[in-house]
Amino acid sequence: MADRDVVEALIATYRELNQRFRPLLAAMNADAGAVEDPTSPLGILYRLRNRELNASQAIKEMLRGGERTIVDDEAEPLVTLQQTALGLVPIVLLSQFGTAREATLAMVRDLPDSVWQQEFETPRGRMTLRAYLETLIARDREAIRALEERLGQPAPKS
Repeated sequence: MADRDVVEALIATYRELNQRFRPLLAAMNADAGAVEDPTSPLGILYRLRNRELNASQAIKEMLRGGERTIVDDEAEPLVTLQQTALGLVPIVLLSQFGTAREATLAMVRDLPDSVWQQEFETPRGRMTLRAYLETLIARDREAIRALEERLGQPAPKS
């Protein structure tokens, strides 16, 4: 059975982005900055979406045992014409992140413990699937902190 804490943390990122930031981002829409500015809300979401698209593809490749094509999950992903046509606005990027995150979850949610502890060549080097997913969670938290700073949203009280 999948490591529940990791799965829950992956889900929590998308939930938090939707509950805390979607309303603010929807109000900003075109005023969210530029994708070229990694500190703007749009730039943060763009990189978050790109990383999740790449990570999801990399995980699929790891589990299939095939050739690795994703060597850097922070690189520009190959996106479809449809994804590009939708535009680079915050709500679209957030939705695309959610779709890619759900694909990631669908692949890992029901894997046996042995696969979670198996080492793979990942975009972050050789590590277990669990360790790789934990790098995604840590980078998710960095993106959320950056959005908090840019949007003036205090972290929720635990």
